[in-house]
Amino acid sequence: MQILLKTTIFVLLNALYLAPVAEVQAAACSVNADDEVTNVITTTPSTWCTVTPDYASFPLFKLGLCSKIPTYESYQADCTFIVDNAAAQDLEISKDSSLKIADDISLPAGSYPAAVILLGNEISLKHTETFSRNYNGWDATGGVGSTEVGDRCSTRTASGSEDDIDSNMGGFFDCIDQDDADPVTPGWFTETSGAYISNGNECSISNGIIVAASSELAFENNVTLNSSVICGMFDASTLETYGDYDNTPSTAETTNATRQLVVQTFGTPVVISGSSSSIDFGMKVDNMLSLEGHDDDGSGTTHINGFIDGIEFIVAVQ
Repeated sequence: MQILLKTTIFVLLNALYLAPVAEVQAAACSVNADDEVTNVITTTPSTWCTVTPDYASFPLFKLGLCSKIPTYESYQADCTFIVDNAAAQDLEISKDSSLKIADDISLPAGSYPAAVILLGNEISLKHTETFSRNYNGWDATGGVGSTEVGDRCSTRTASGSEDDIDSNMGGFFDCIDQDDADPVTPGWFTETSGAYISNGNECSISNGIIVAASSELAFENNVTLNSSVICGMFDASTLETYGDYDNTPSTAETTNATRQLVVQTFGTPVVISGSSSSIDFGMKVDNMLSLEGHDDDGSGTTHINGFIDGIEFIVAVQ
């Protein structure tokens, strides 16, 4: 029996985070009565905290429910797709937002123990943060390459990752003093690899179950028994590989991944029945942005930066 359902995507806030099995996620930043972050963010020792970005943009290729727990080899046969795009559909979301991601759809009645989402490599964030102390960043009015100390900092229009912080720049945040009349205008920062670090390894399959490429890409919530694994994919059907694709030593560990497959297993399967009327997919942005200090430019000066601290989605049927 096919069930007609309305579909939306909503922002998931204040939810239990699917923390990496072998890694402790950063705690949420503390704020004072003026809504200023009070944490002391340093490089040595490494201290950081997380905030909810003002906006996030996810490049969506596929989204579906699965009749069995799939692998990266079987998911296209095991899952019924609500979204199936040849080109990525950019989902721009913010706190408390929702948007329609597909026309009303029909799904077979039944029990679905898993869901999948296929994203593009690059998630983009736009955010402005005010601190109770000054940090080093780039000057929002002086342009790239001009450092500035300030307590108002925002993402800069750029793309890259921690590996791109070198002698030419301290990072991807603009800062300006709060007493300065000039505004801070945030730009879209696109993180190109940090959300999917796998240390040169690839996902594998053991006894019909995906084994994550690294502990940072294996998530588990012991309260609800949800779990999630992220695998880099060359395309919708092919697992990523690492290698020296342009025959230069500096890129020997470069992946050919263009997409990331998230396979999420539910502690309680999603059930579609004759009484079901809608299906919602939630993307987690709560505390998704990790505020960190980096001195990788070799100057000995800590610059404030922000990078993605994980991804998560859930499915709810009414």
